[in-house]
Amino acid sequence: MNTAGFEEQSLSSVDHGELAFSEDPVKGDPFAIKEAAMSTGKNRHWTQSMAARFINSLLTVVGLLPFALLAILPALVVSGNSTSLINLLASVFFVWVIAFLAYQLRLISKKPHLMRPVEDRKPKSGTVVVIGAGPVGLAVVKECRELGIKVTCFESKPGVGGVYRYDENKPSGVWKSARLTSSPWVTAFSDFPPSSPSSIHHNHEQYVDYLEDYADHFDLSSSIRFGCQVEKVEPLGCGWRVSVRDLGTGSVEVVDCDNISICTGTHQTPKPISLPGLEGFKGDVRHVSQYKGPEDFKDKKVVIAGLGESGADIAYELSKFSKKVTVSVKRGKFVIPRINPLTGKANDYDTNRIRNAAPIFLKNGFMSVKRRLCQYMGNHTPGSAVRAKLLQVSNTGPNTQTATKSDDFIKAILEGKLDIERDIVRFDENGVIFSDGRRESADIVLFAHGYVPAFPFLELPGGKSAKHPSEMYLNMFDPDVGSRLAFCGFARPALGAIPPVGELQARLFARVVSGRLMLPAIEEWKQHIECERRQNRERFPGSPEKNVVVSWIPYMDKLATLIGCRPDPWRLLASPVLLWRVLTGAVNGAHYRLHGVGSKPVAKDTVCYLKGEHDLREVLTMLGLHFWVWPLGLVQGNRRFQSDISNI
Repeated sequence: MNTAGFEEQSLSSVDHGELAFSEDPVKGDPFAIKEAAMSTGKNRHWTQSMAARFINSLLTVVGLLPFALLAILPALVVSGNSTSLINLLASVFFVWVIAFLAYQLRLISKKPHLMRPVEDRKPKSGTVVVIGAGPVGLAVVKECRELGIKVTCFESKPGVGGVYRYDENKPSGVWKSARLTSSPWVTAFSDFPPSSPSSIHHNHEQYVDYLEDYADHFDLSSSIRFGCQVEKVEPLGCGWRVSVRDLGTGSVEVVDCDNISICTGTHQTPKPISLPGLEGFKGDVRHVSQYKGPEDFKDKKVVIAGLGESGADIAYELSKFSKKVTVSVKRGKFVIPRINPLTGKANDYDTNRIRNAAPIFLKNGFMSVKRRLCQYMGNHTPGSAVRAKLLQVSNTGPNTQTATKSDDFIKAILEGKLDIERDIVRFDENGVIFSDGRRESADIVLFAHGYVPAFPFLELPGGKSAKHPSEMYLNMFDPDVGSRLAFCGFARPALGAIPPVGELQARLFARVVSGRLMLPAIEEWKQHIECERRQNRERFPGSPEKNVVVSWIPYMDKLATLIGCRPDPWRLLASPVLLWRVLTGAVNGAHYRLHGVGSKPVAKDTVCYLKGEHDLREVLTMLGLHFWVWPLGLVQGNRRFQSDISNI
């Protein structure tokens, strides 16, 4: 997790320029965001600054101390000048080091294994229908074809891309200026790296180009039927019957198959909008899925409900066209820039295994302390102060919520073109009322409050409806149906990219369908589902009870463990350079092509290219702090101190 918003001398595209607030900036500032931006110009008392610098240095010393001891103690013992006490302490220290490394490299673990795969080496034949040719649907088609499975994909649009293929005449999908919030190399599939070395985020057209190249490279289009809408899926014996309408001719075709993968994605059905006074509101109410550009919003008073990634990007775009833009949020948010202001590279290049292996309490605590220290040392810029304040008023840590990987809207705040208000509780005739009683006039209210998974075309055995993905095994398999129906792409990482997650789901599904892998018993599925839901509530306390949020690296590691493609620690130990790249470089799908099932030489090139763009001192400090507390995580049930992931 990157701390770029809180580091010394941090700069970004929103961190420079004069503040352009009204004469009374604190008025109408319920989260004290503008006040935080203004405080960056105030002089701190020298005692505060000195104390903050001392604590910052002490934190670094404690974190780096293990590395100093590792260099000094062997020399002291070998020299013969050490006492028996020093020799004893040195022995304890080296045992501690060896145990820590073994624990981090997955050589020892006390974590229960609910998901041990059972290999069935006799491949079986079967047919697969894939619904949707977005990124995840393409991955399913490709993985099925590689294992010799007969697969047909139905896609309603004229080409690949799913929601990323722009269509101004249809709701849902991207808007004209949309850009991805994860970088090309982190978003890319594990065996098809981007053609450009750039870390600059793709716009939707560039990403569709990448997906088209992927489809051409693996000859996927021959298995995809475009312009075809799936209208009904119903059980047929041990398989399925799929009714498909050709949108060009209007004719309906019935296709029977053994297995189905639903890859329609999480951005199809908007959350319903229901607030008191909505019917009497004279303005326009829309969902962000209907947004295609700023033309309809010119010179209008706009209120946007929600500060997720779509809401944040649209708010910034509208601030340049609309008369006034107000963003309504229930609480603050962990906001990070697309580009790391310290390195000039994509921020997700810094999402490495060493940083993420530390317990959540340590990661959250470390960032909280760094934020306060930057404040007292006077190192905050207006932009970083706003990010820090938004995190503070989120009422949870950065690692226990989904991140908004776009901070351009902060520039609009600093320029006085955008206000942040509390959540909307009701409408009146000409505007909205917020939870603190304040009122805002509005011509258009745009809800960016998310989507709900919905499958109106799906009929399950016994007339049952599909469960929410959070009630499924690995967010994929419904325990009432089994592995012949998979929901791929319904796991959203709190920080990361969906396509690499979906690709691993595709690899797992293809191996199950082909008979090369048998999943655990249904009872173990249910145990795992309940365990994951409990941990999800603890990990993301601000999220709804039912959500599709997952912890990115731990979730991918679980899938890889089942598939048999997790990085092999022993082989990595034999290749120190590759080991260092895996530990400190940006995590992406290529990590799961290095060894085991489906390994490919291109993965090593990708992992070595993504060497990571991080502050080495900070990474080593985090590793050193983790070194001191790691044994507490061995205590069964002590989740507060357990590592979020093992390093590999």
